[in-house]
Amino acid sequence: MADNIPIEHRFHFDLSGFLVLRNVLTPEECETTLNVLSDLESRTYKDEWMASAPTFGRPKPLPTCDKSREFQIRLNGLLRLDPVFDLMIAHPKVVPYLKAFMGEPQLINTWSISKSKGAQQGGWHRGVPTTDYSYRNGDIRSRMLNTVYFLTDNGPDDGCVVAVPGSHKSNFDLSWQEYQGLDLPGAVAVTGKAGDVLLFSETVIHNGLPKTTEPVRSNLYFNYTHAHYNVMMREPPNGYHRCLPPEIRERFNEAQKEMTRWMELARWDM
Repeated sequence: MADNIPIEHRFHFDLSGFLVLRNVLTPEECETTLNVLSDLESRTYKDEWMASAPTFGRPKPLPTCDKSREFQIRLNGLLRLDPVFDLMIAHPKVVPYLKAFMGEPQLINTWSISKSKGAQQGGWHRGVPTTDYSYRNGDIRSRMLNTVYFLTDNGPDDGCVVAVPGSHKSNFDLSWQEYQGLDLPGAVAVTGKAGDVLLFSETVIHNGLPKTTEPVRSNLYFNYTHAHYNVMMREPPNGYHRCLPPEIRERFNEAQKEMTRWMELARWDM
């Protein structure tokens, strides 16, 4: 599968730990998805499932619509909310990269983040340790990989993703929270236009920059792990957002079912 990926892209991803694919979504697809997203963000959700969510593990259960951060709205479990997001499960322009950089990718989590002017930076973090990234015998393998669909432009002042290139192989840690934005050594703003997609290994140290511009910035996040990963033991309280009931997966095409086949072996009754 790696043979389908330009050597320049493999070089850049292995060097930096991330890569931006240009013009993955059309302007029409961005507009349609944005309209649905805006409607979903305006709704109220009962989240009755939270009362019986597992109490072990971390973090605490996340509501469907999280407005706990000022000037920011996060929706969790996008595929439970509207079929418009199905397109991103196994996008034909993205899947070859997932397979080349992961081997057997499986979708485990989806969410969106919309930022308005005044939104502050998040917290520096990586999803998995650097030991979960490797290169052997010509194959790149990242145990967890995130894909970020830019529905709007992501300029340096739009609250875009900020990352440290090469940190997927770093051997030293810093007190991350002592650094603001681009003050962290090596940090760069990852920018792009509406329709672009950022792929990054979750071994990369990353964050979100403050937003100082007026237009709302909206991104979708589709997170994948290798098929051998025990998905339901990662953040058990939020299994509801990850595991889709059969009636939702029935609408998927074969490629989308393949990317979510782990759900056939998992139970979530709420």
